[in-house]
Amino acid sequence: MKHSGISVNDLLKLPVLKEAKVISGKEGLNRTIQFVDIMEVPDIDGWLREGELLLTTAYSIRHDLSLLTKLVQNLEKANAAALAIKPERYLHEMPEETIKFSNNYHFPIIQLPKDVPYIDITNAVMEQIINKQATMLKRSEGIYKKLTTLVLENSGIQTVADNVSSMMEAPIIVLDTDGNEVVCSPRNTEIELCTNVRSWEITVDKEKVGKFLIAKDYLDEMDKVCIEQARLVFALEFMRRKTAVDTKNNLRGDFMEELLSGIFLPQEEVVSKGKQLGLNPDDFWGIIVIESKEIIEEDSPLFLVANKILEKIQSLNNSKIVLKKQGNRLIGLSSVPSQQLVVKEWILEAFRPIKDRFPETFIGVGGRALLWEIHLSYLEARNAIKIGSNLNKKLGIYFYEDVEMFKILLDNTDSMSIDAIIDRKIGKLIQYDKENGSDLVKTLFYYLSSNGSLKETASLLYIHRNSVNYRMERIREIADISLEDFQDKLLYYLCIFFHRFKGI
Repeated sequence: MKHSGISVNDLLKLPVLKEAKVISGKEGLNRTIQFVDIMEVPDIDGWLREGELLLTTAYSIRHDLSLLTKLVQNLEKANAAALAIKPERYLHEMPEETIKFSNNYHFPIIQLPKDVPYIDITNAVMEQIINKQATMLKRSEGIYKKLTTLVLENSGIQTVADNVSSMMEAPIIVLDTDGNEVVCSPRNTEIELCTNVRSWEITVDKEKVGKFLIAKDYLDEMDKVCIEQARLVFALEFMRRKTAVDTKNNLRGDFMEELLSGIFLPQEEVVSKGKQLGLNPDDFWGIIVIESKEIIEEDSPLFLVANKILEKIQSLNNSKIVLKKQGNRLIGLSSVPSQQLVVKEWILEAFRPIKDRFPETFIGVGGRALLWEIHLSYLEARNAIKIGSNLNKKLGIYFYEDVEMFKILLDNTDSMSIDAIIDRKIGKLIQYDKENGSDLVKTLFYYLSSNGSLKETASLLYIHRNSVNYRMERIREIADISLEDFQDKLLYYLCIFFHRFKGI
């Protein structure tokens, strides 16, 4: 808190200065006096302070009156309060240039009574300043105690805001870092319709967490004290809320870890914990897994983008989302109310920024499950990435329902003898690739999965379509493959699929 003081107007009301006169700069009489000093030497430039009342007889500059104008200019530059002078003995008259500057810059020059000692003036002024500062300090402590008590008693941020607004006698509003309203008082105040809106940042640990706005034409010293205390208690409230949210998120994260691990938890325990942490057990839930090649940090661009997308989904879909970081994965647990179906196109659109900005990142979406069976959705999301990224790496976003049949086939390969079929159908291509370091098997797979499109196959392999055409000719020559019949195409596709995904 800055030092408080008295105005030049208050100074002139003191009994000791009842005979004082304002020579010039009358429009600056609202300047605040915080200190009193006496000038005895001409060179005092480095000693001038903001809010200073300078007393002088002008003795040290009596032989060069131009120095008086320079003195006033330096006082104004330092944002001093006023110059109080006894001109009769050494100055006799004020230079016109000094008076002109004083009036132009609203800097008061006061003529002191010649028979009043400096000590009487300094004592009277300092007594007023000290009394005012003591009063301000006492009132400041009272405001701080009242507001912090409201925070410590968990009265709520609205009650704090109502008290601040009442003390300030003006509408106030608190915004978060995104400009969203946190609280306002009076309620439903539209601050943008108010005039003379002033704002101050709210910080916690030197980090901006919000903004405090007030609509008031003029702020006196007490208002400024109240604003500083209000910023402090709002910072405490932000910190308290953040701590509560972090604690709840940590508990949710631990609970989510238990659910994802597949460890058996009684249904009653899951329901009870879920309700305590705001996870409705009556909802259906789904898992979204975001996988990167590198470890994901909380300040990394991928984490920030993913978090923003999930927050948007939570807001627009009126759903509950818990985000957990796990090495090179981000795992989102999202509620899907029983009357809602997950719209595939909507999810594809929501996660497009990740697909566009991070091409080496893959997203898997599991099916819906009850809260105590959510580990099944987690496994589905991971399998969606494993299988989907191998089927078509460029898609980037994979739904388990699209690869479910492939997963079923893979799960049953142990009970089927398919090696002989694979060798008979594509064995020559596999051998040729091994010996020559070529990609004929992969080329045939993408050609079949793109329904014979040379353009799409070229895009998936990052080669020219003429190269695809050449490779297909080589495939037909080496393996004597015919792709005229649908059943043949399907058989070759499944053989390559099992060959590529063996052991996944």
